[in-house]
Amino acid sequence: MKTIACVNVDLPTIDEIIDYGDDTSLRDYDIIIFEPVIPEYERIEFSGGGSCIGVDGTRDFLRTTSHWARELQDALLAGKTVFVVLSPYEEDRAATGSQMKPQKQRIYTTEKINNYATIPVKVNLRNSRGKKVIVKNPIFKMLHEITKEIMEYRVVFENIDEMQSVFTAKDGASIGGILHSKIWTGHLVFLPYFDFYGDGFTEPTDKVDDAWNEKAIRLSHGLVGQLVAIDRALKGAVEATPLPEWLNKFESPKAVDEIQQSIDRIEVQLLDMARQKENYEAKKLDLLEFSHLLYETGKRLELAIEKALRLMGYNVETLRIGDLEIDHVIVGPSGIRMIGESEGKDNSAIDVTKFRQLESNIGEDLEREEITEPAKGVLFGNGFRLTPPLERGQQFTDKSLKNAKRLGSALVCTADLYSIAVHILDNPSDFEFKAACRNAIEETVGGIVKFPDP
Repeated sequence: MKTIACVNVDLPTIDEIIDYGDDTSLRDYDIIIFEPVIPEYERIEFSGGGSCIGVDGTRDFLRTTSHWARELQDALLAGKTVFVVLSPYEEDRAATGSQMKPQKQRIYTTEKINNYATIPVKVNLRNSRGKKVIVKNPIFKMLHEITKEIMEYRVVFENIDEMQSVFTAKDGASIGGILHSKIWTGHLVFLPYFDFYGDGFTEPTDKVDDAWNEKAIRLSHGLVGQLVAIDRALKGAVEATPLPEWLNKFESPKAVDEIQQSIDRIEVQLLDMARQKENYEAKKLDLLEFSHLLYETGKRLELAIEKALRLMGYNVETLRIGDLEIDHVIVGPSGIRMIGESEGKDNSAIDVTKFRQLESNIGEDLEREEITEPAKGVLFGNGFRLTPPLERGQQFTDKSLKNAKRLGSALVCTADLYSIAVHILDNPSDFEFKAACRNAIEETVGGIVKFPDP
């Protein structure tokens, strides 16, 4: 008999309901049903608006996320089937630490988190909701027929290179499927969202106010039965007769034990290789984020700029004090203090409007008691970002150039930063080049920064 564990998923006929915060192992189960979530944690409220998860909550989230990522990976390596219920994609900010500034103002460092970090592969999803579900694989048709009253999609896939699409929306967008891997022997199955908390599935009893009713139990039995049938179909074998207990009393060939030992060693090696691959994939993605300097805008561009500046030897922080929030506070070995703003434009140069925020931040920063000199302004621009870099026109408008001279600000083309970052990554000990790049920014007053040739 198949043993089933539900993580964050309530099914009326499954007793093994595991909470996200538990450290329970999945090794005792044949089938896992998992829903990615961000639990409720105590939050830090910012005086200027917004909030983030507190430091203790962040620590707990990262610990449990790491636990479930390993457990799901191990389950797939062991040949098990993992069904992921595709809940809406959630992002949040989480505090990783804090420090006390003058006037007893506490500054928090944060990082972005999301609920799909537990899934042992990178999935590209965006939220989109609908009820029309089309089934492309016949082994899933009965599952949909049984659950169509409670099944809907909450996300769609934007990248399905390694996934066999099983469920689609009416327009053909993938909303669920089977993700294959050369490493796993198991199956990672993405299912459209469902739950049993809608109207008509609970009713009050003498003991509780909302007990599952017969309809919910009947539907749950059907759903679980179909998941078991899908698991068998994916493994490509009809369930064999279970091994009788008395079979252990009969001696088996010695080669069986030797082969099992070899299998055990290979499984350990595969697990180690899978973890190594996961680490390499993460490092690769981290390096590829520098390419955002060439074509991105918004937060992704800001983060890529910060990474490039840190490579050059700068310390870059986000400053939050009361209502004041500055994304890039840049300080280098020379001691010069700079404040940066960034802007990306699809098909035009960077115009003068971005200076308003830059000037405002420099002024508000100077009003702070501990600041005695105005910071140097730096405007990072990614103009014509959808055009190949070598074919782009002037990155900053004439008005921007004139305003930079008025303020004594430096203008930086983020596409130039990309070649700088690549050279430093390839030559991390080229400290002379790093210093020359910093000097180029710090000594440019009222113009576009000309970096040294890598």
